[in-house]
Amino acid sequence: MGKTLILSLFVIAGSLIHIPKAEAARCSADGSNCTYKERTNWYWCGLVYTPRTVRYQVPEGTAPSGGWRTAFFYHGTSPTSINPYITYPLLLNAFGADNSPKIFRELLDNPAGTGHKYATFAPNPPATAVVGQFWHTNVVFPYSASCDNSFFNDFFAEIKNGSYGSSSQYNLSKRYAYGISSGGYNASRMAVTFNGSSVWKALGIVSASYATCAGPLCSVPTLPSNHPPTKFWHGTSDLIVPMFTMEKYYDKLIASGKTTAKKIHGGGHEFTGDNLGSTGIKNWFDAY
Repeated sequence: MGKTLILSLFVIAGSLIHIPKAEAARCSADGSNCTYKERTNWYWCGLVYTPRTVRYQVPEGTAPSGGWRTAFFYHGTSPTSINPYITYPLLLNAFGADNSPKIFRELLDNPAGTGHKYATFAPNPPATAVVGQFWHTNVVFPYSASCDNSFFNDFFAEIKNGSYGSSSQYNLSKRYAYGISSGGYNASRMAVTFNGSSVWKALGIVSASYATCAGPLCSVPTLPSNHPPTKFWHGTSDLIVPMFTMEKYYDKLIASGKTTAKKIHGGGHEFTGDNLGSTGIKNWFDAY
């Protein structure tokens, strides 16, 4: 009996010794909030030197060889003060916004232990009418004349020159973009305008369609030959961006021989639980 007890204690002790140490996390266990850094990115919009807030974060620990895969989130139309890394009171969690920090948690912390971890960036859209902000990818004038075009050229250059910490921690040859509403259109814009070197490896588009579409108005032209794999999440009851506009983009990708997928839900214009886990954004990015 005594020998058995002693042996059991050794087995338990050995098991405890081999329990892996839990990795530090950037986000709370429930995914309600994530830590982040914040920087004002100044750039020239025409003759006006203009500020744009950028929030960003890297995973805990040492970056892998080549740097962290880098994911860019583009928020939809929202108040100018909105911060996608945190959860707000109920009113500002409309459109499923409380899922946003949960997506960041999957990207930054990889709690499931599958696939990869990602550095994340969440630049603000341009402010419009002082209290609101939305991306200008589907403007009526040439995109090359937009402030967004000027911003992104400057923003990507500043990441490379170390303005957001050592550029070696970011693998800018493996970029991933996702967004909702006007931010979803803007994710598409990365494939249309900023992919000359084929750095965008996958897109996630929530409640949106092709870069130049707007609401029910949508015509999808010939796609770039290097258009990255793209997954759509869309609600059948979306009255802001009708689902048929997403289907036009999806069908064009299929007809062009591009990799694509879609996840349809019965809701409206919103993030849902489908954007997480095995059907989610990170899982889609991990494949590419």
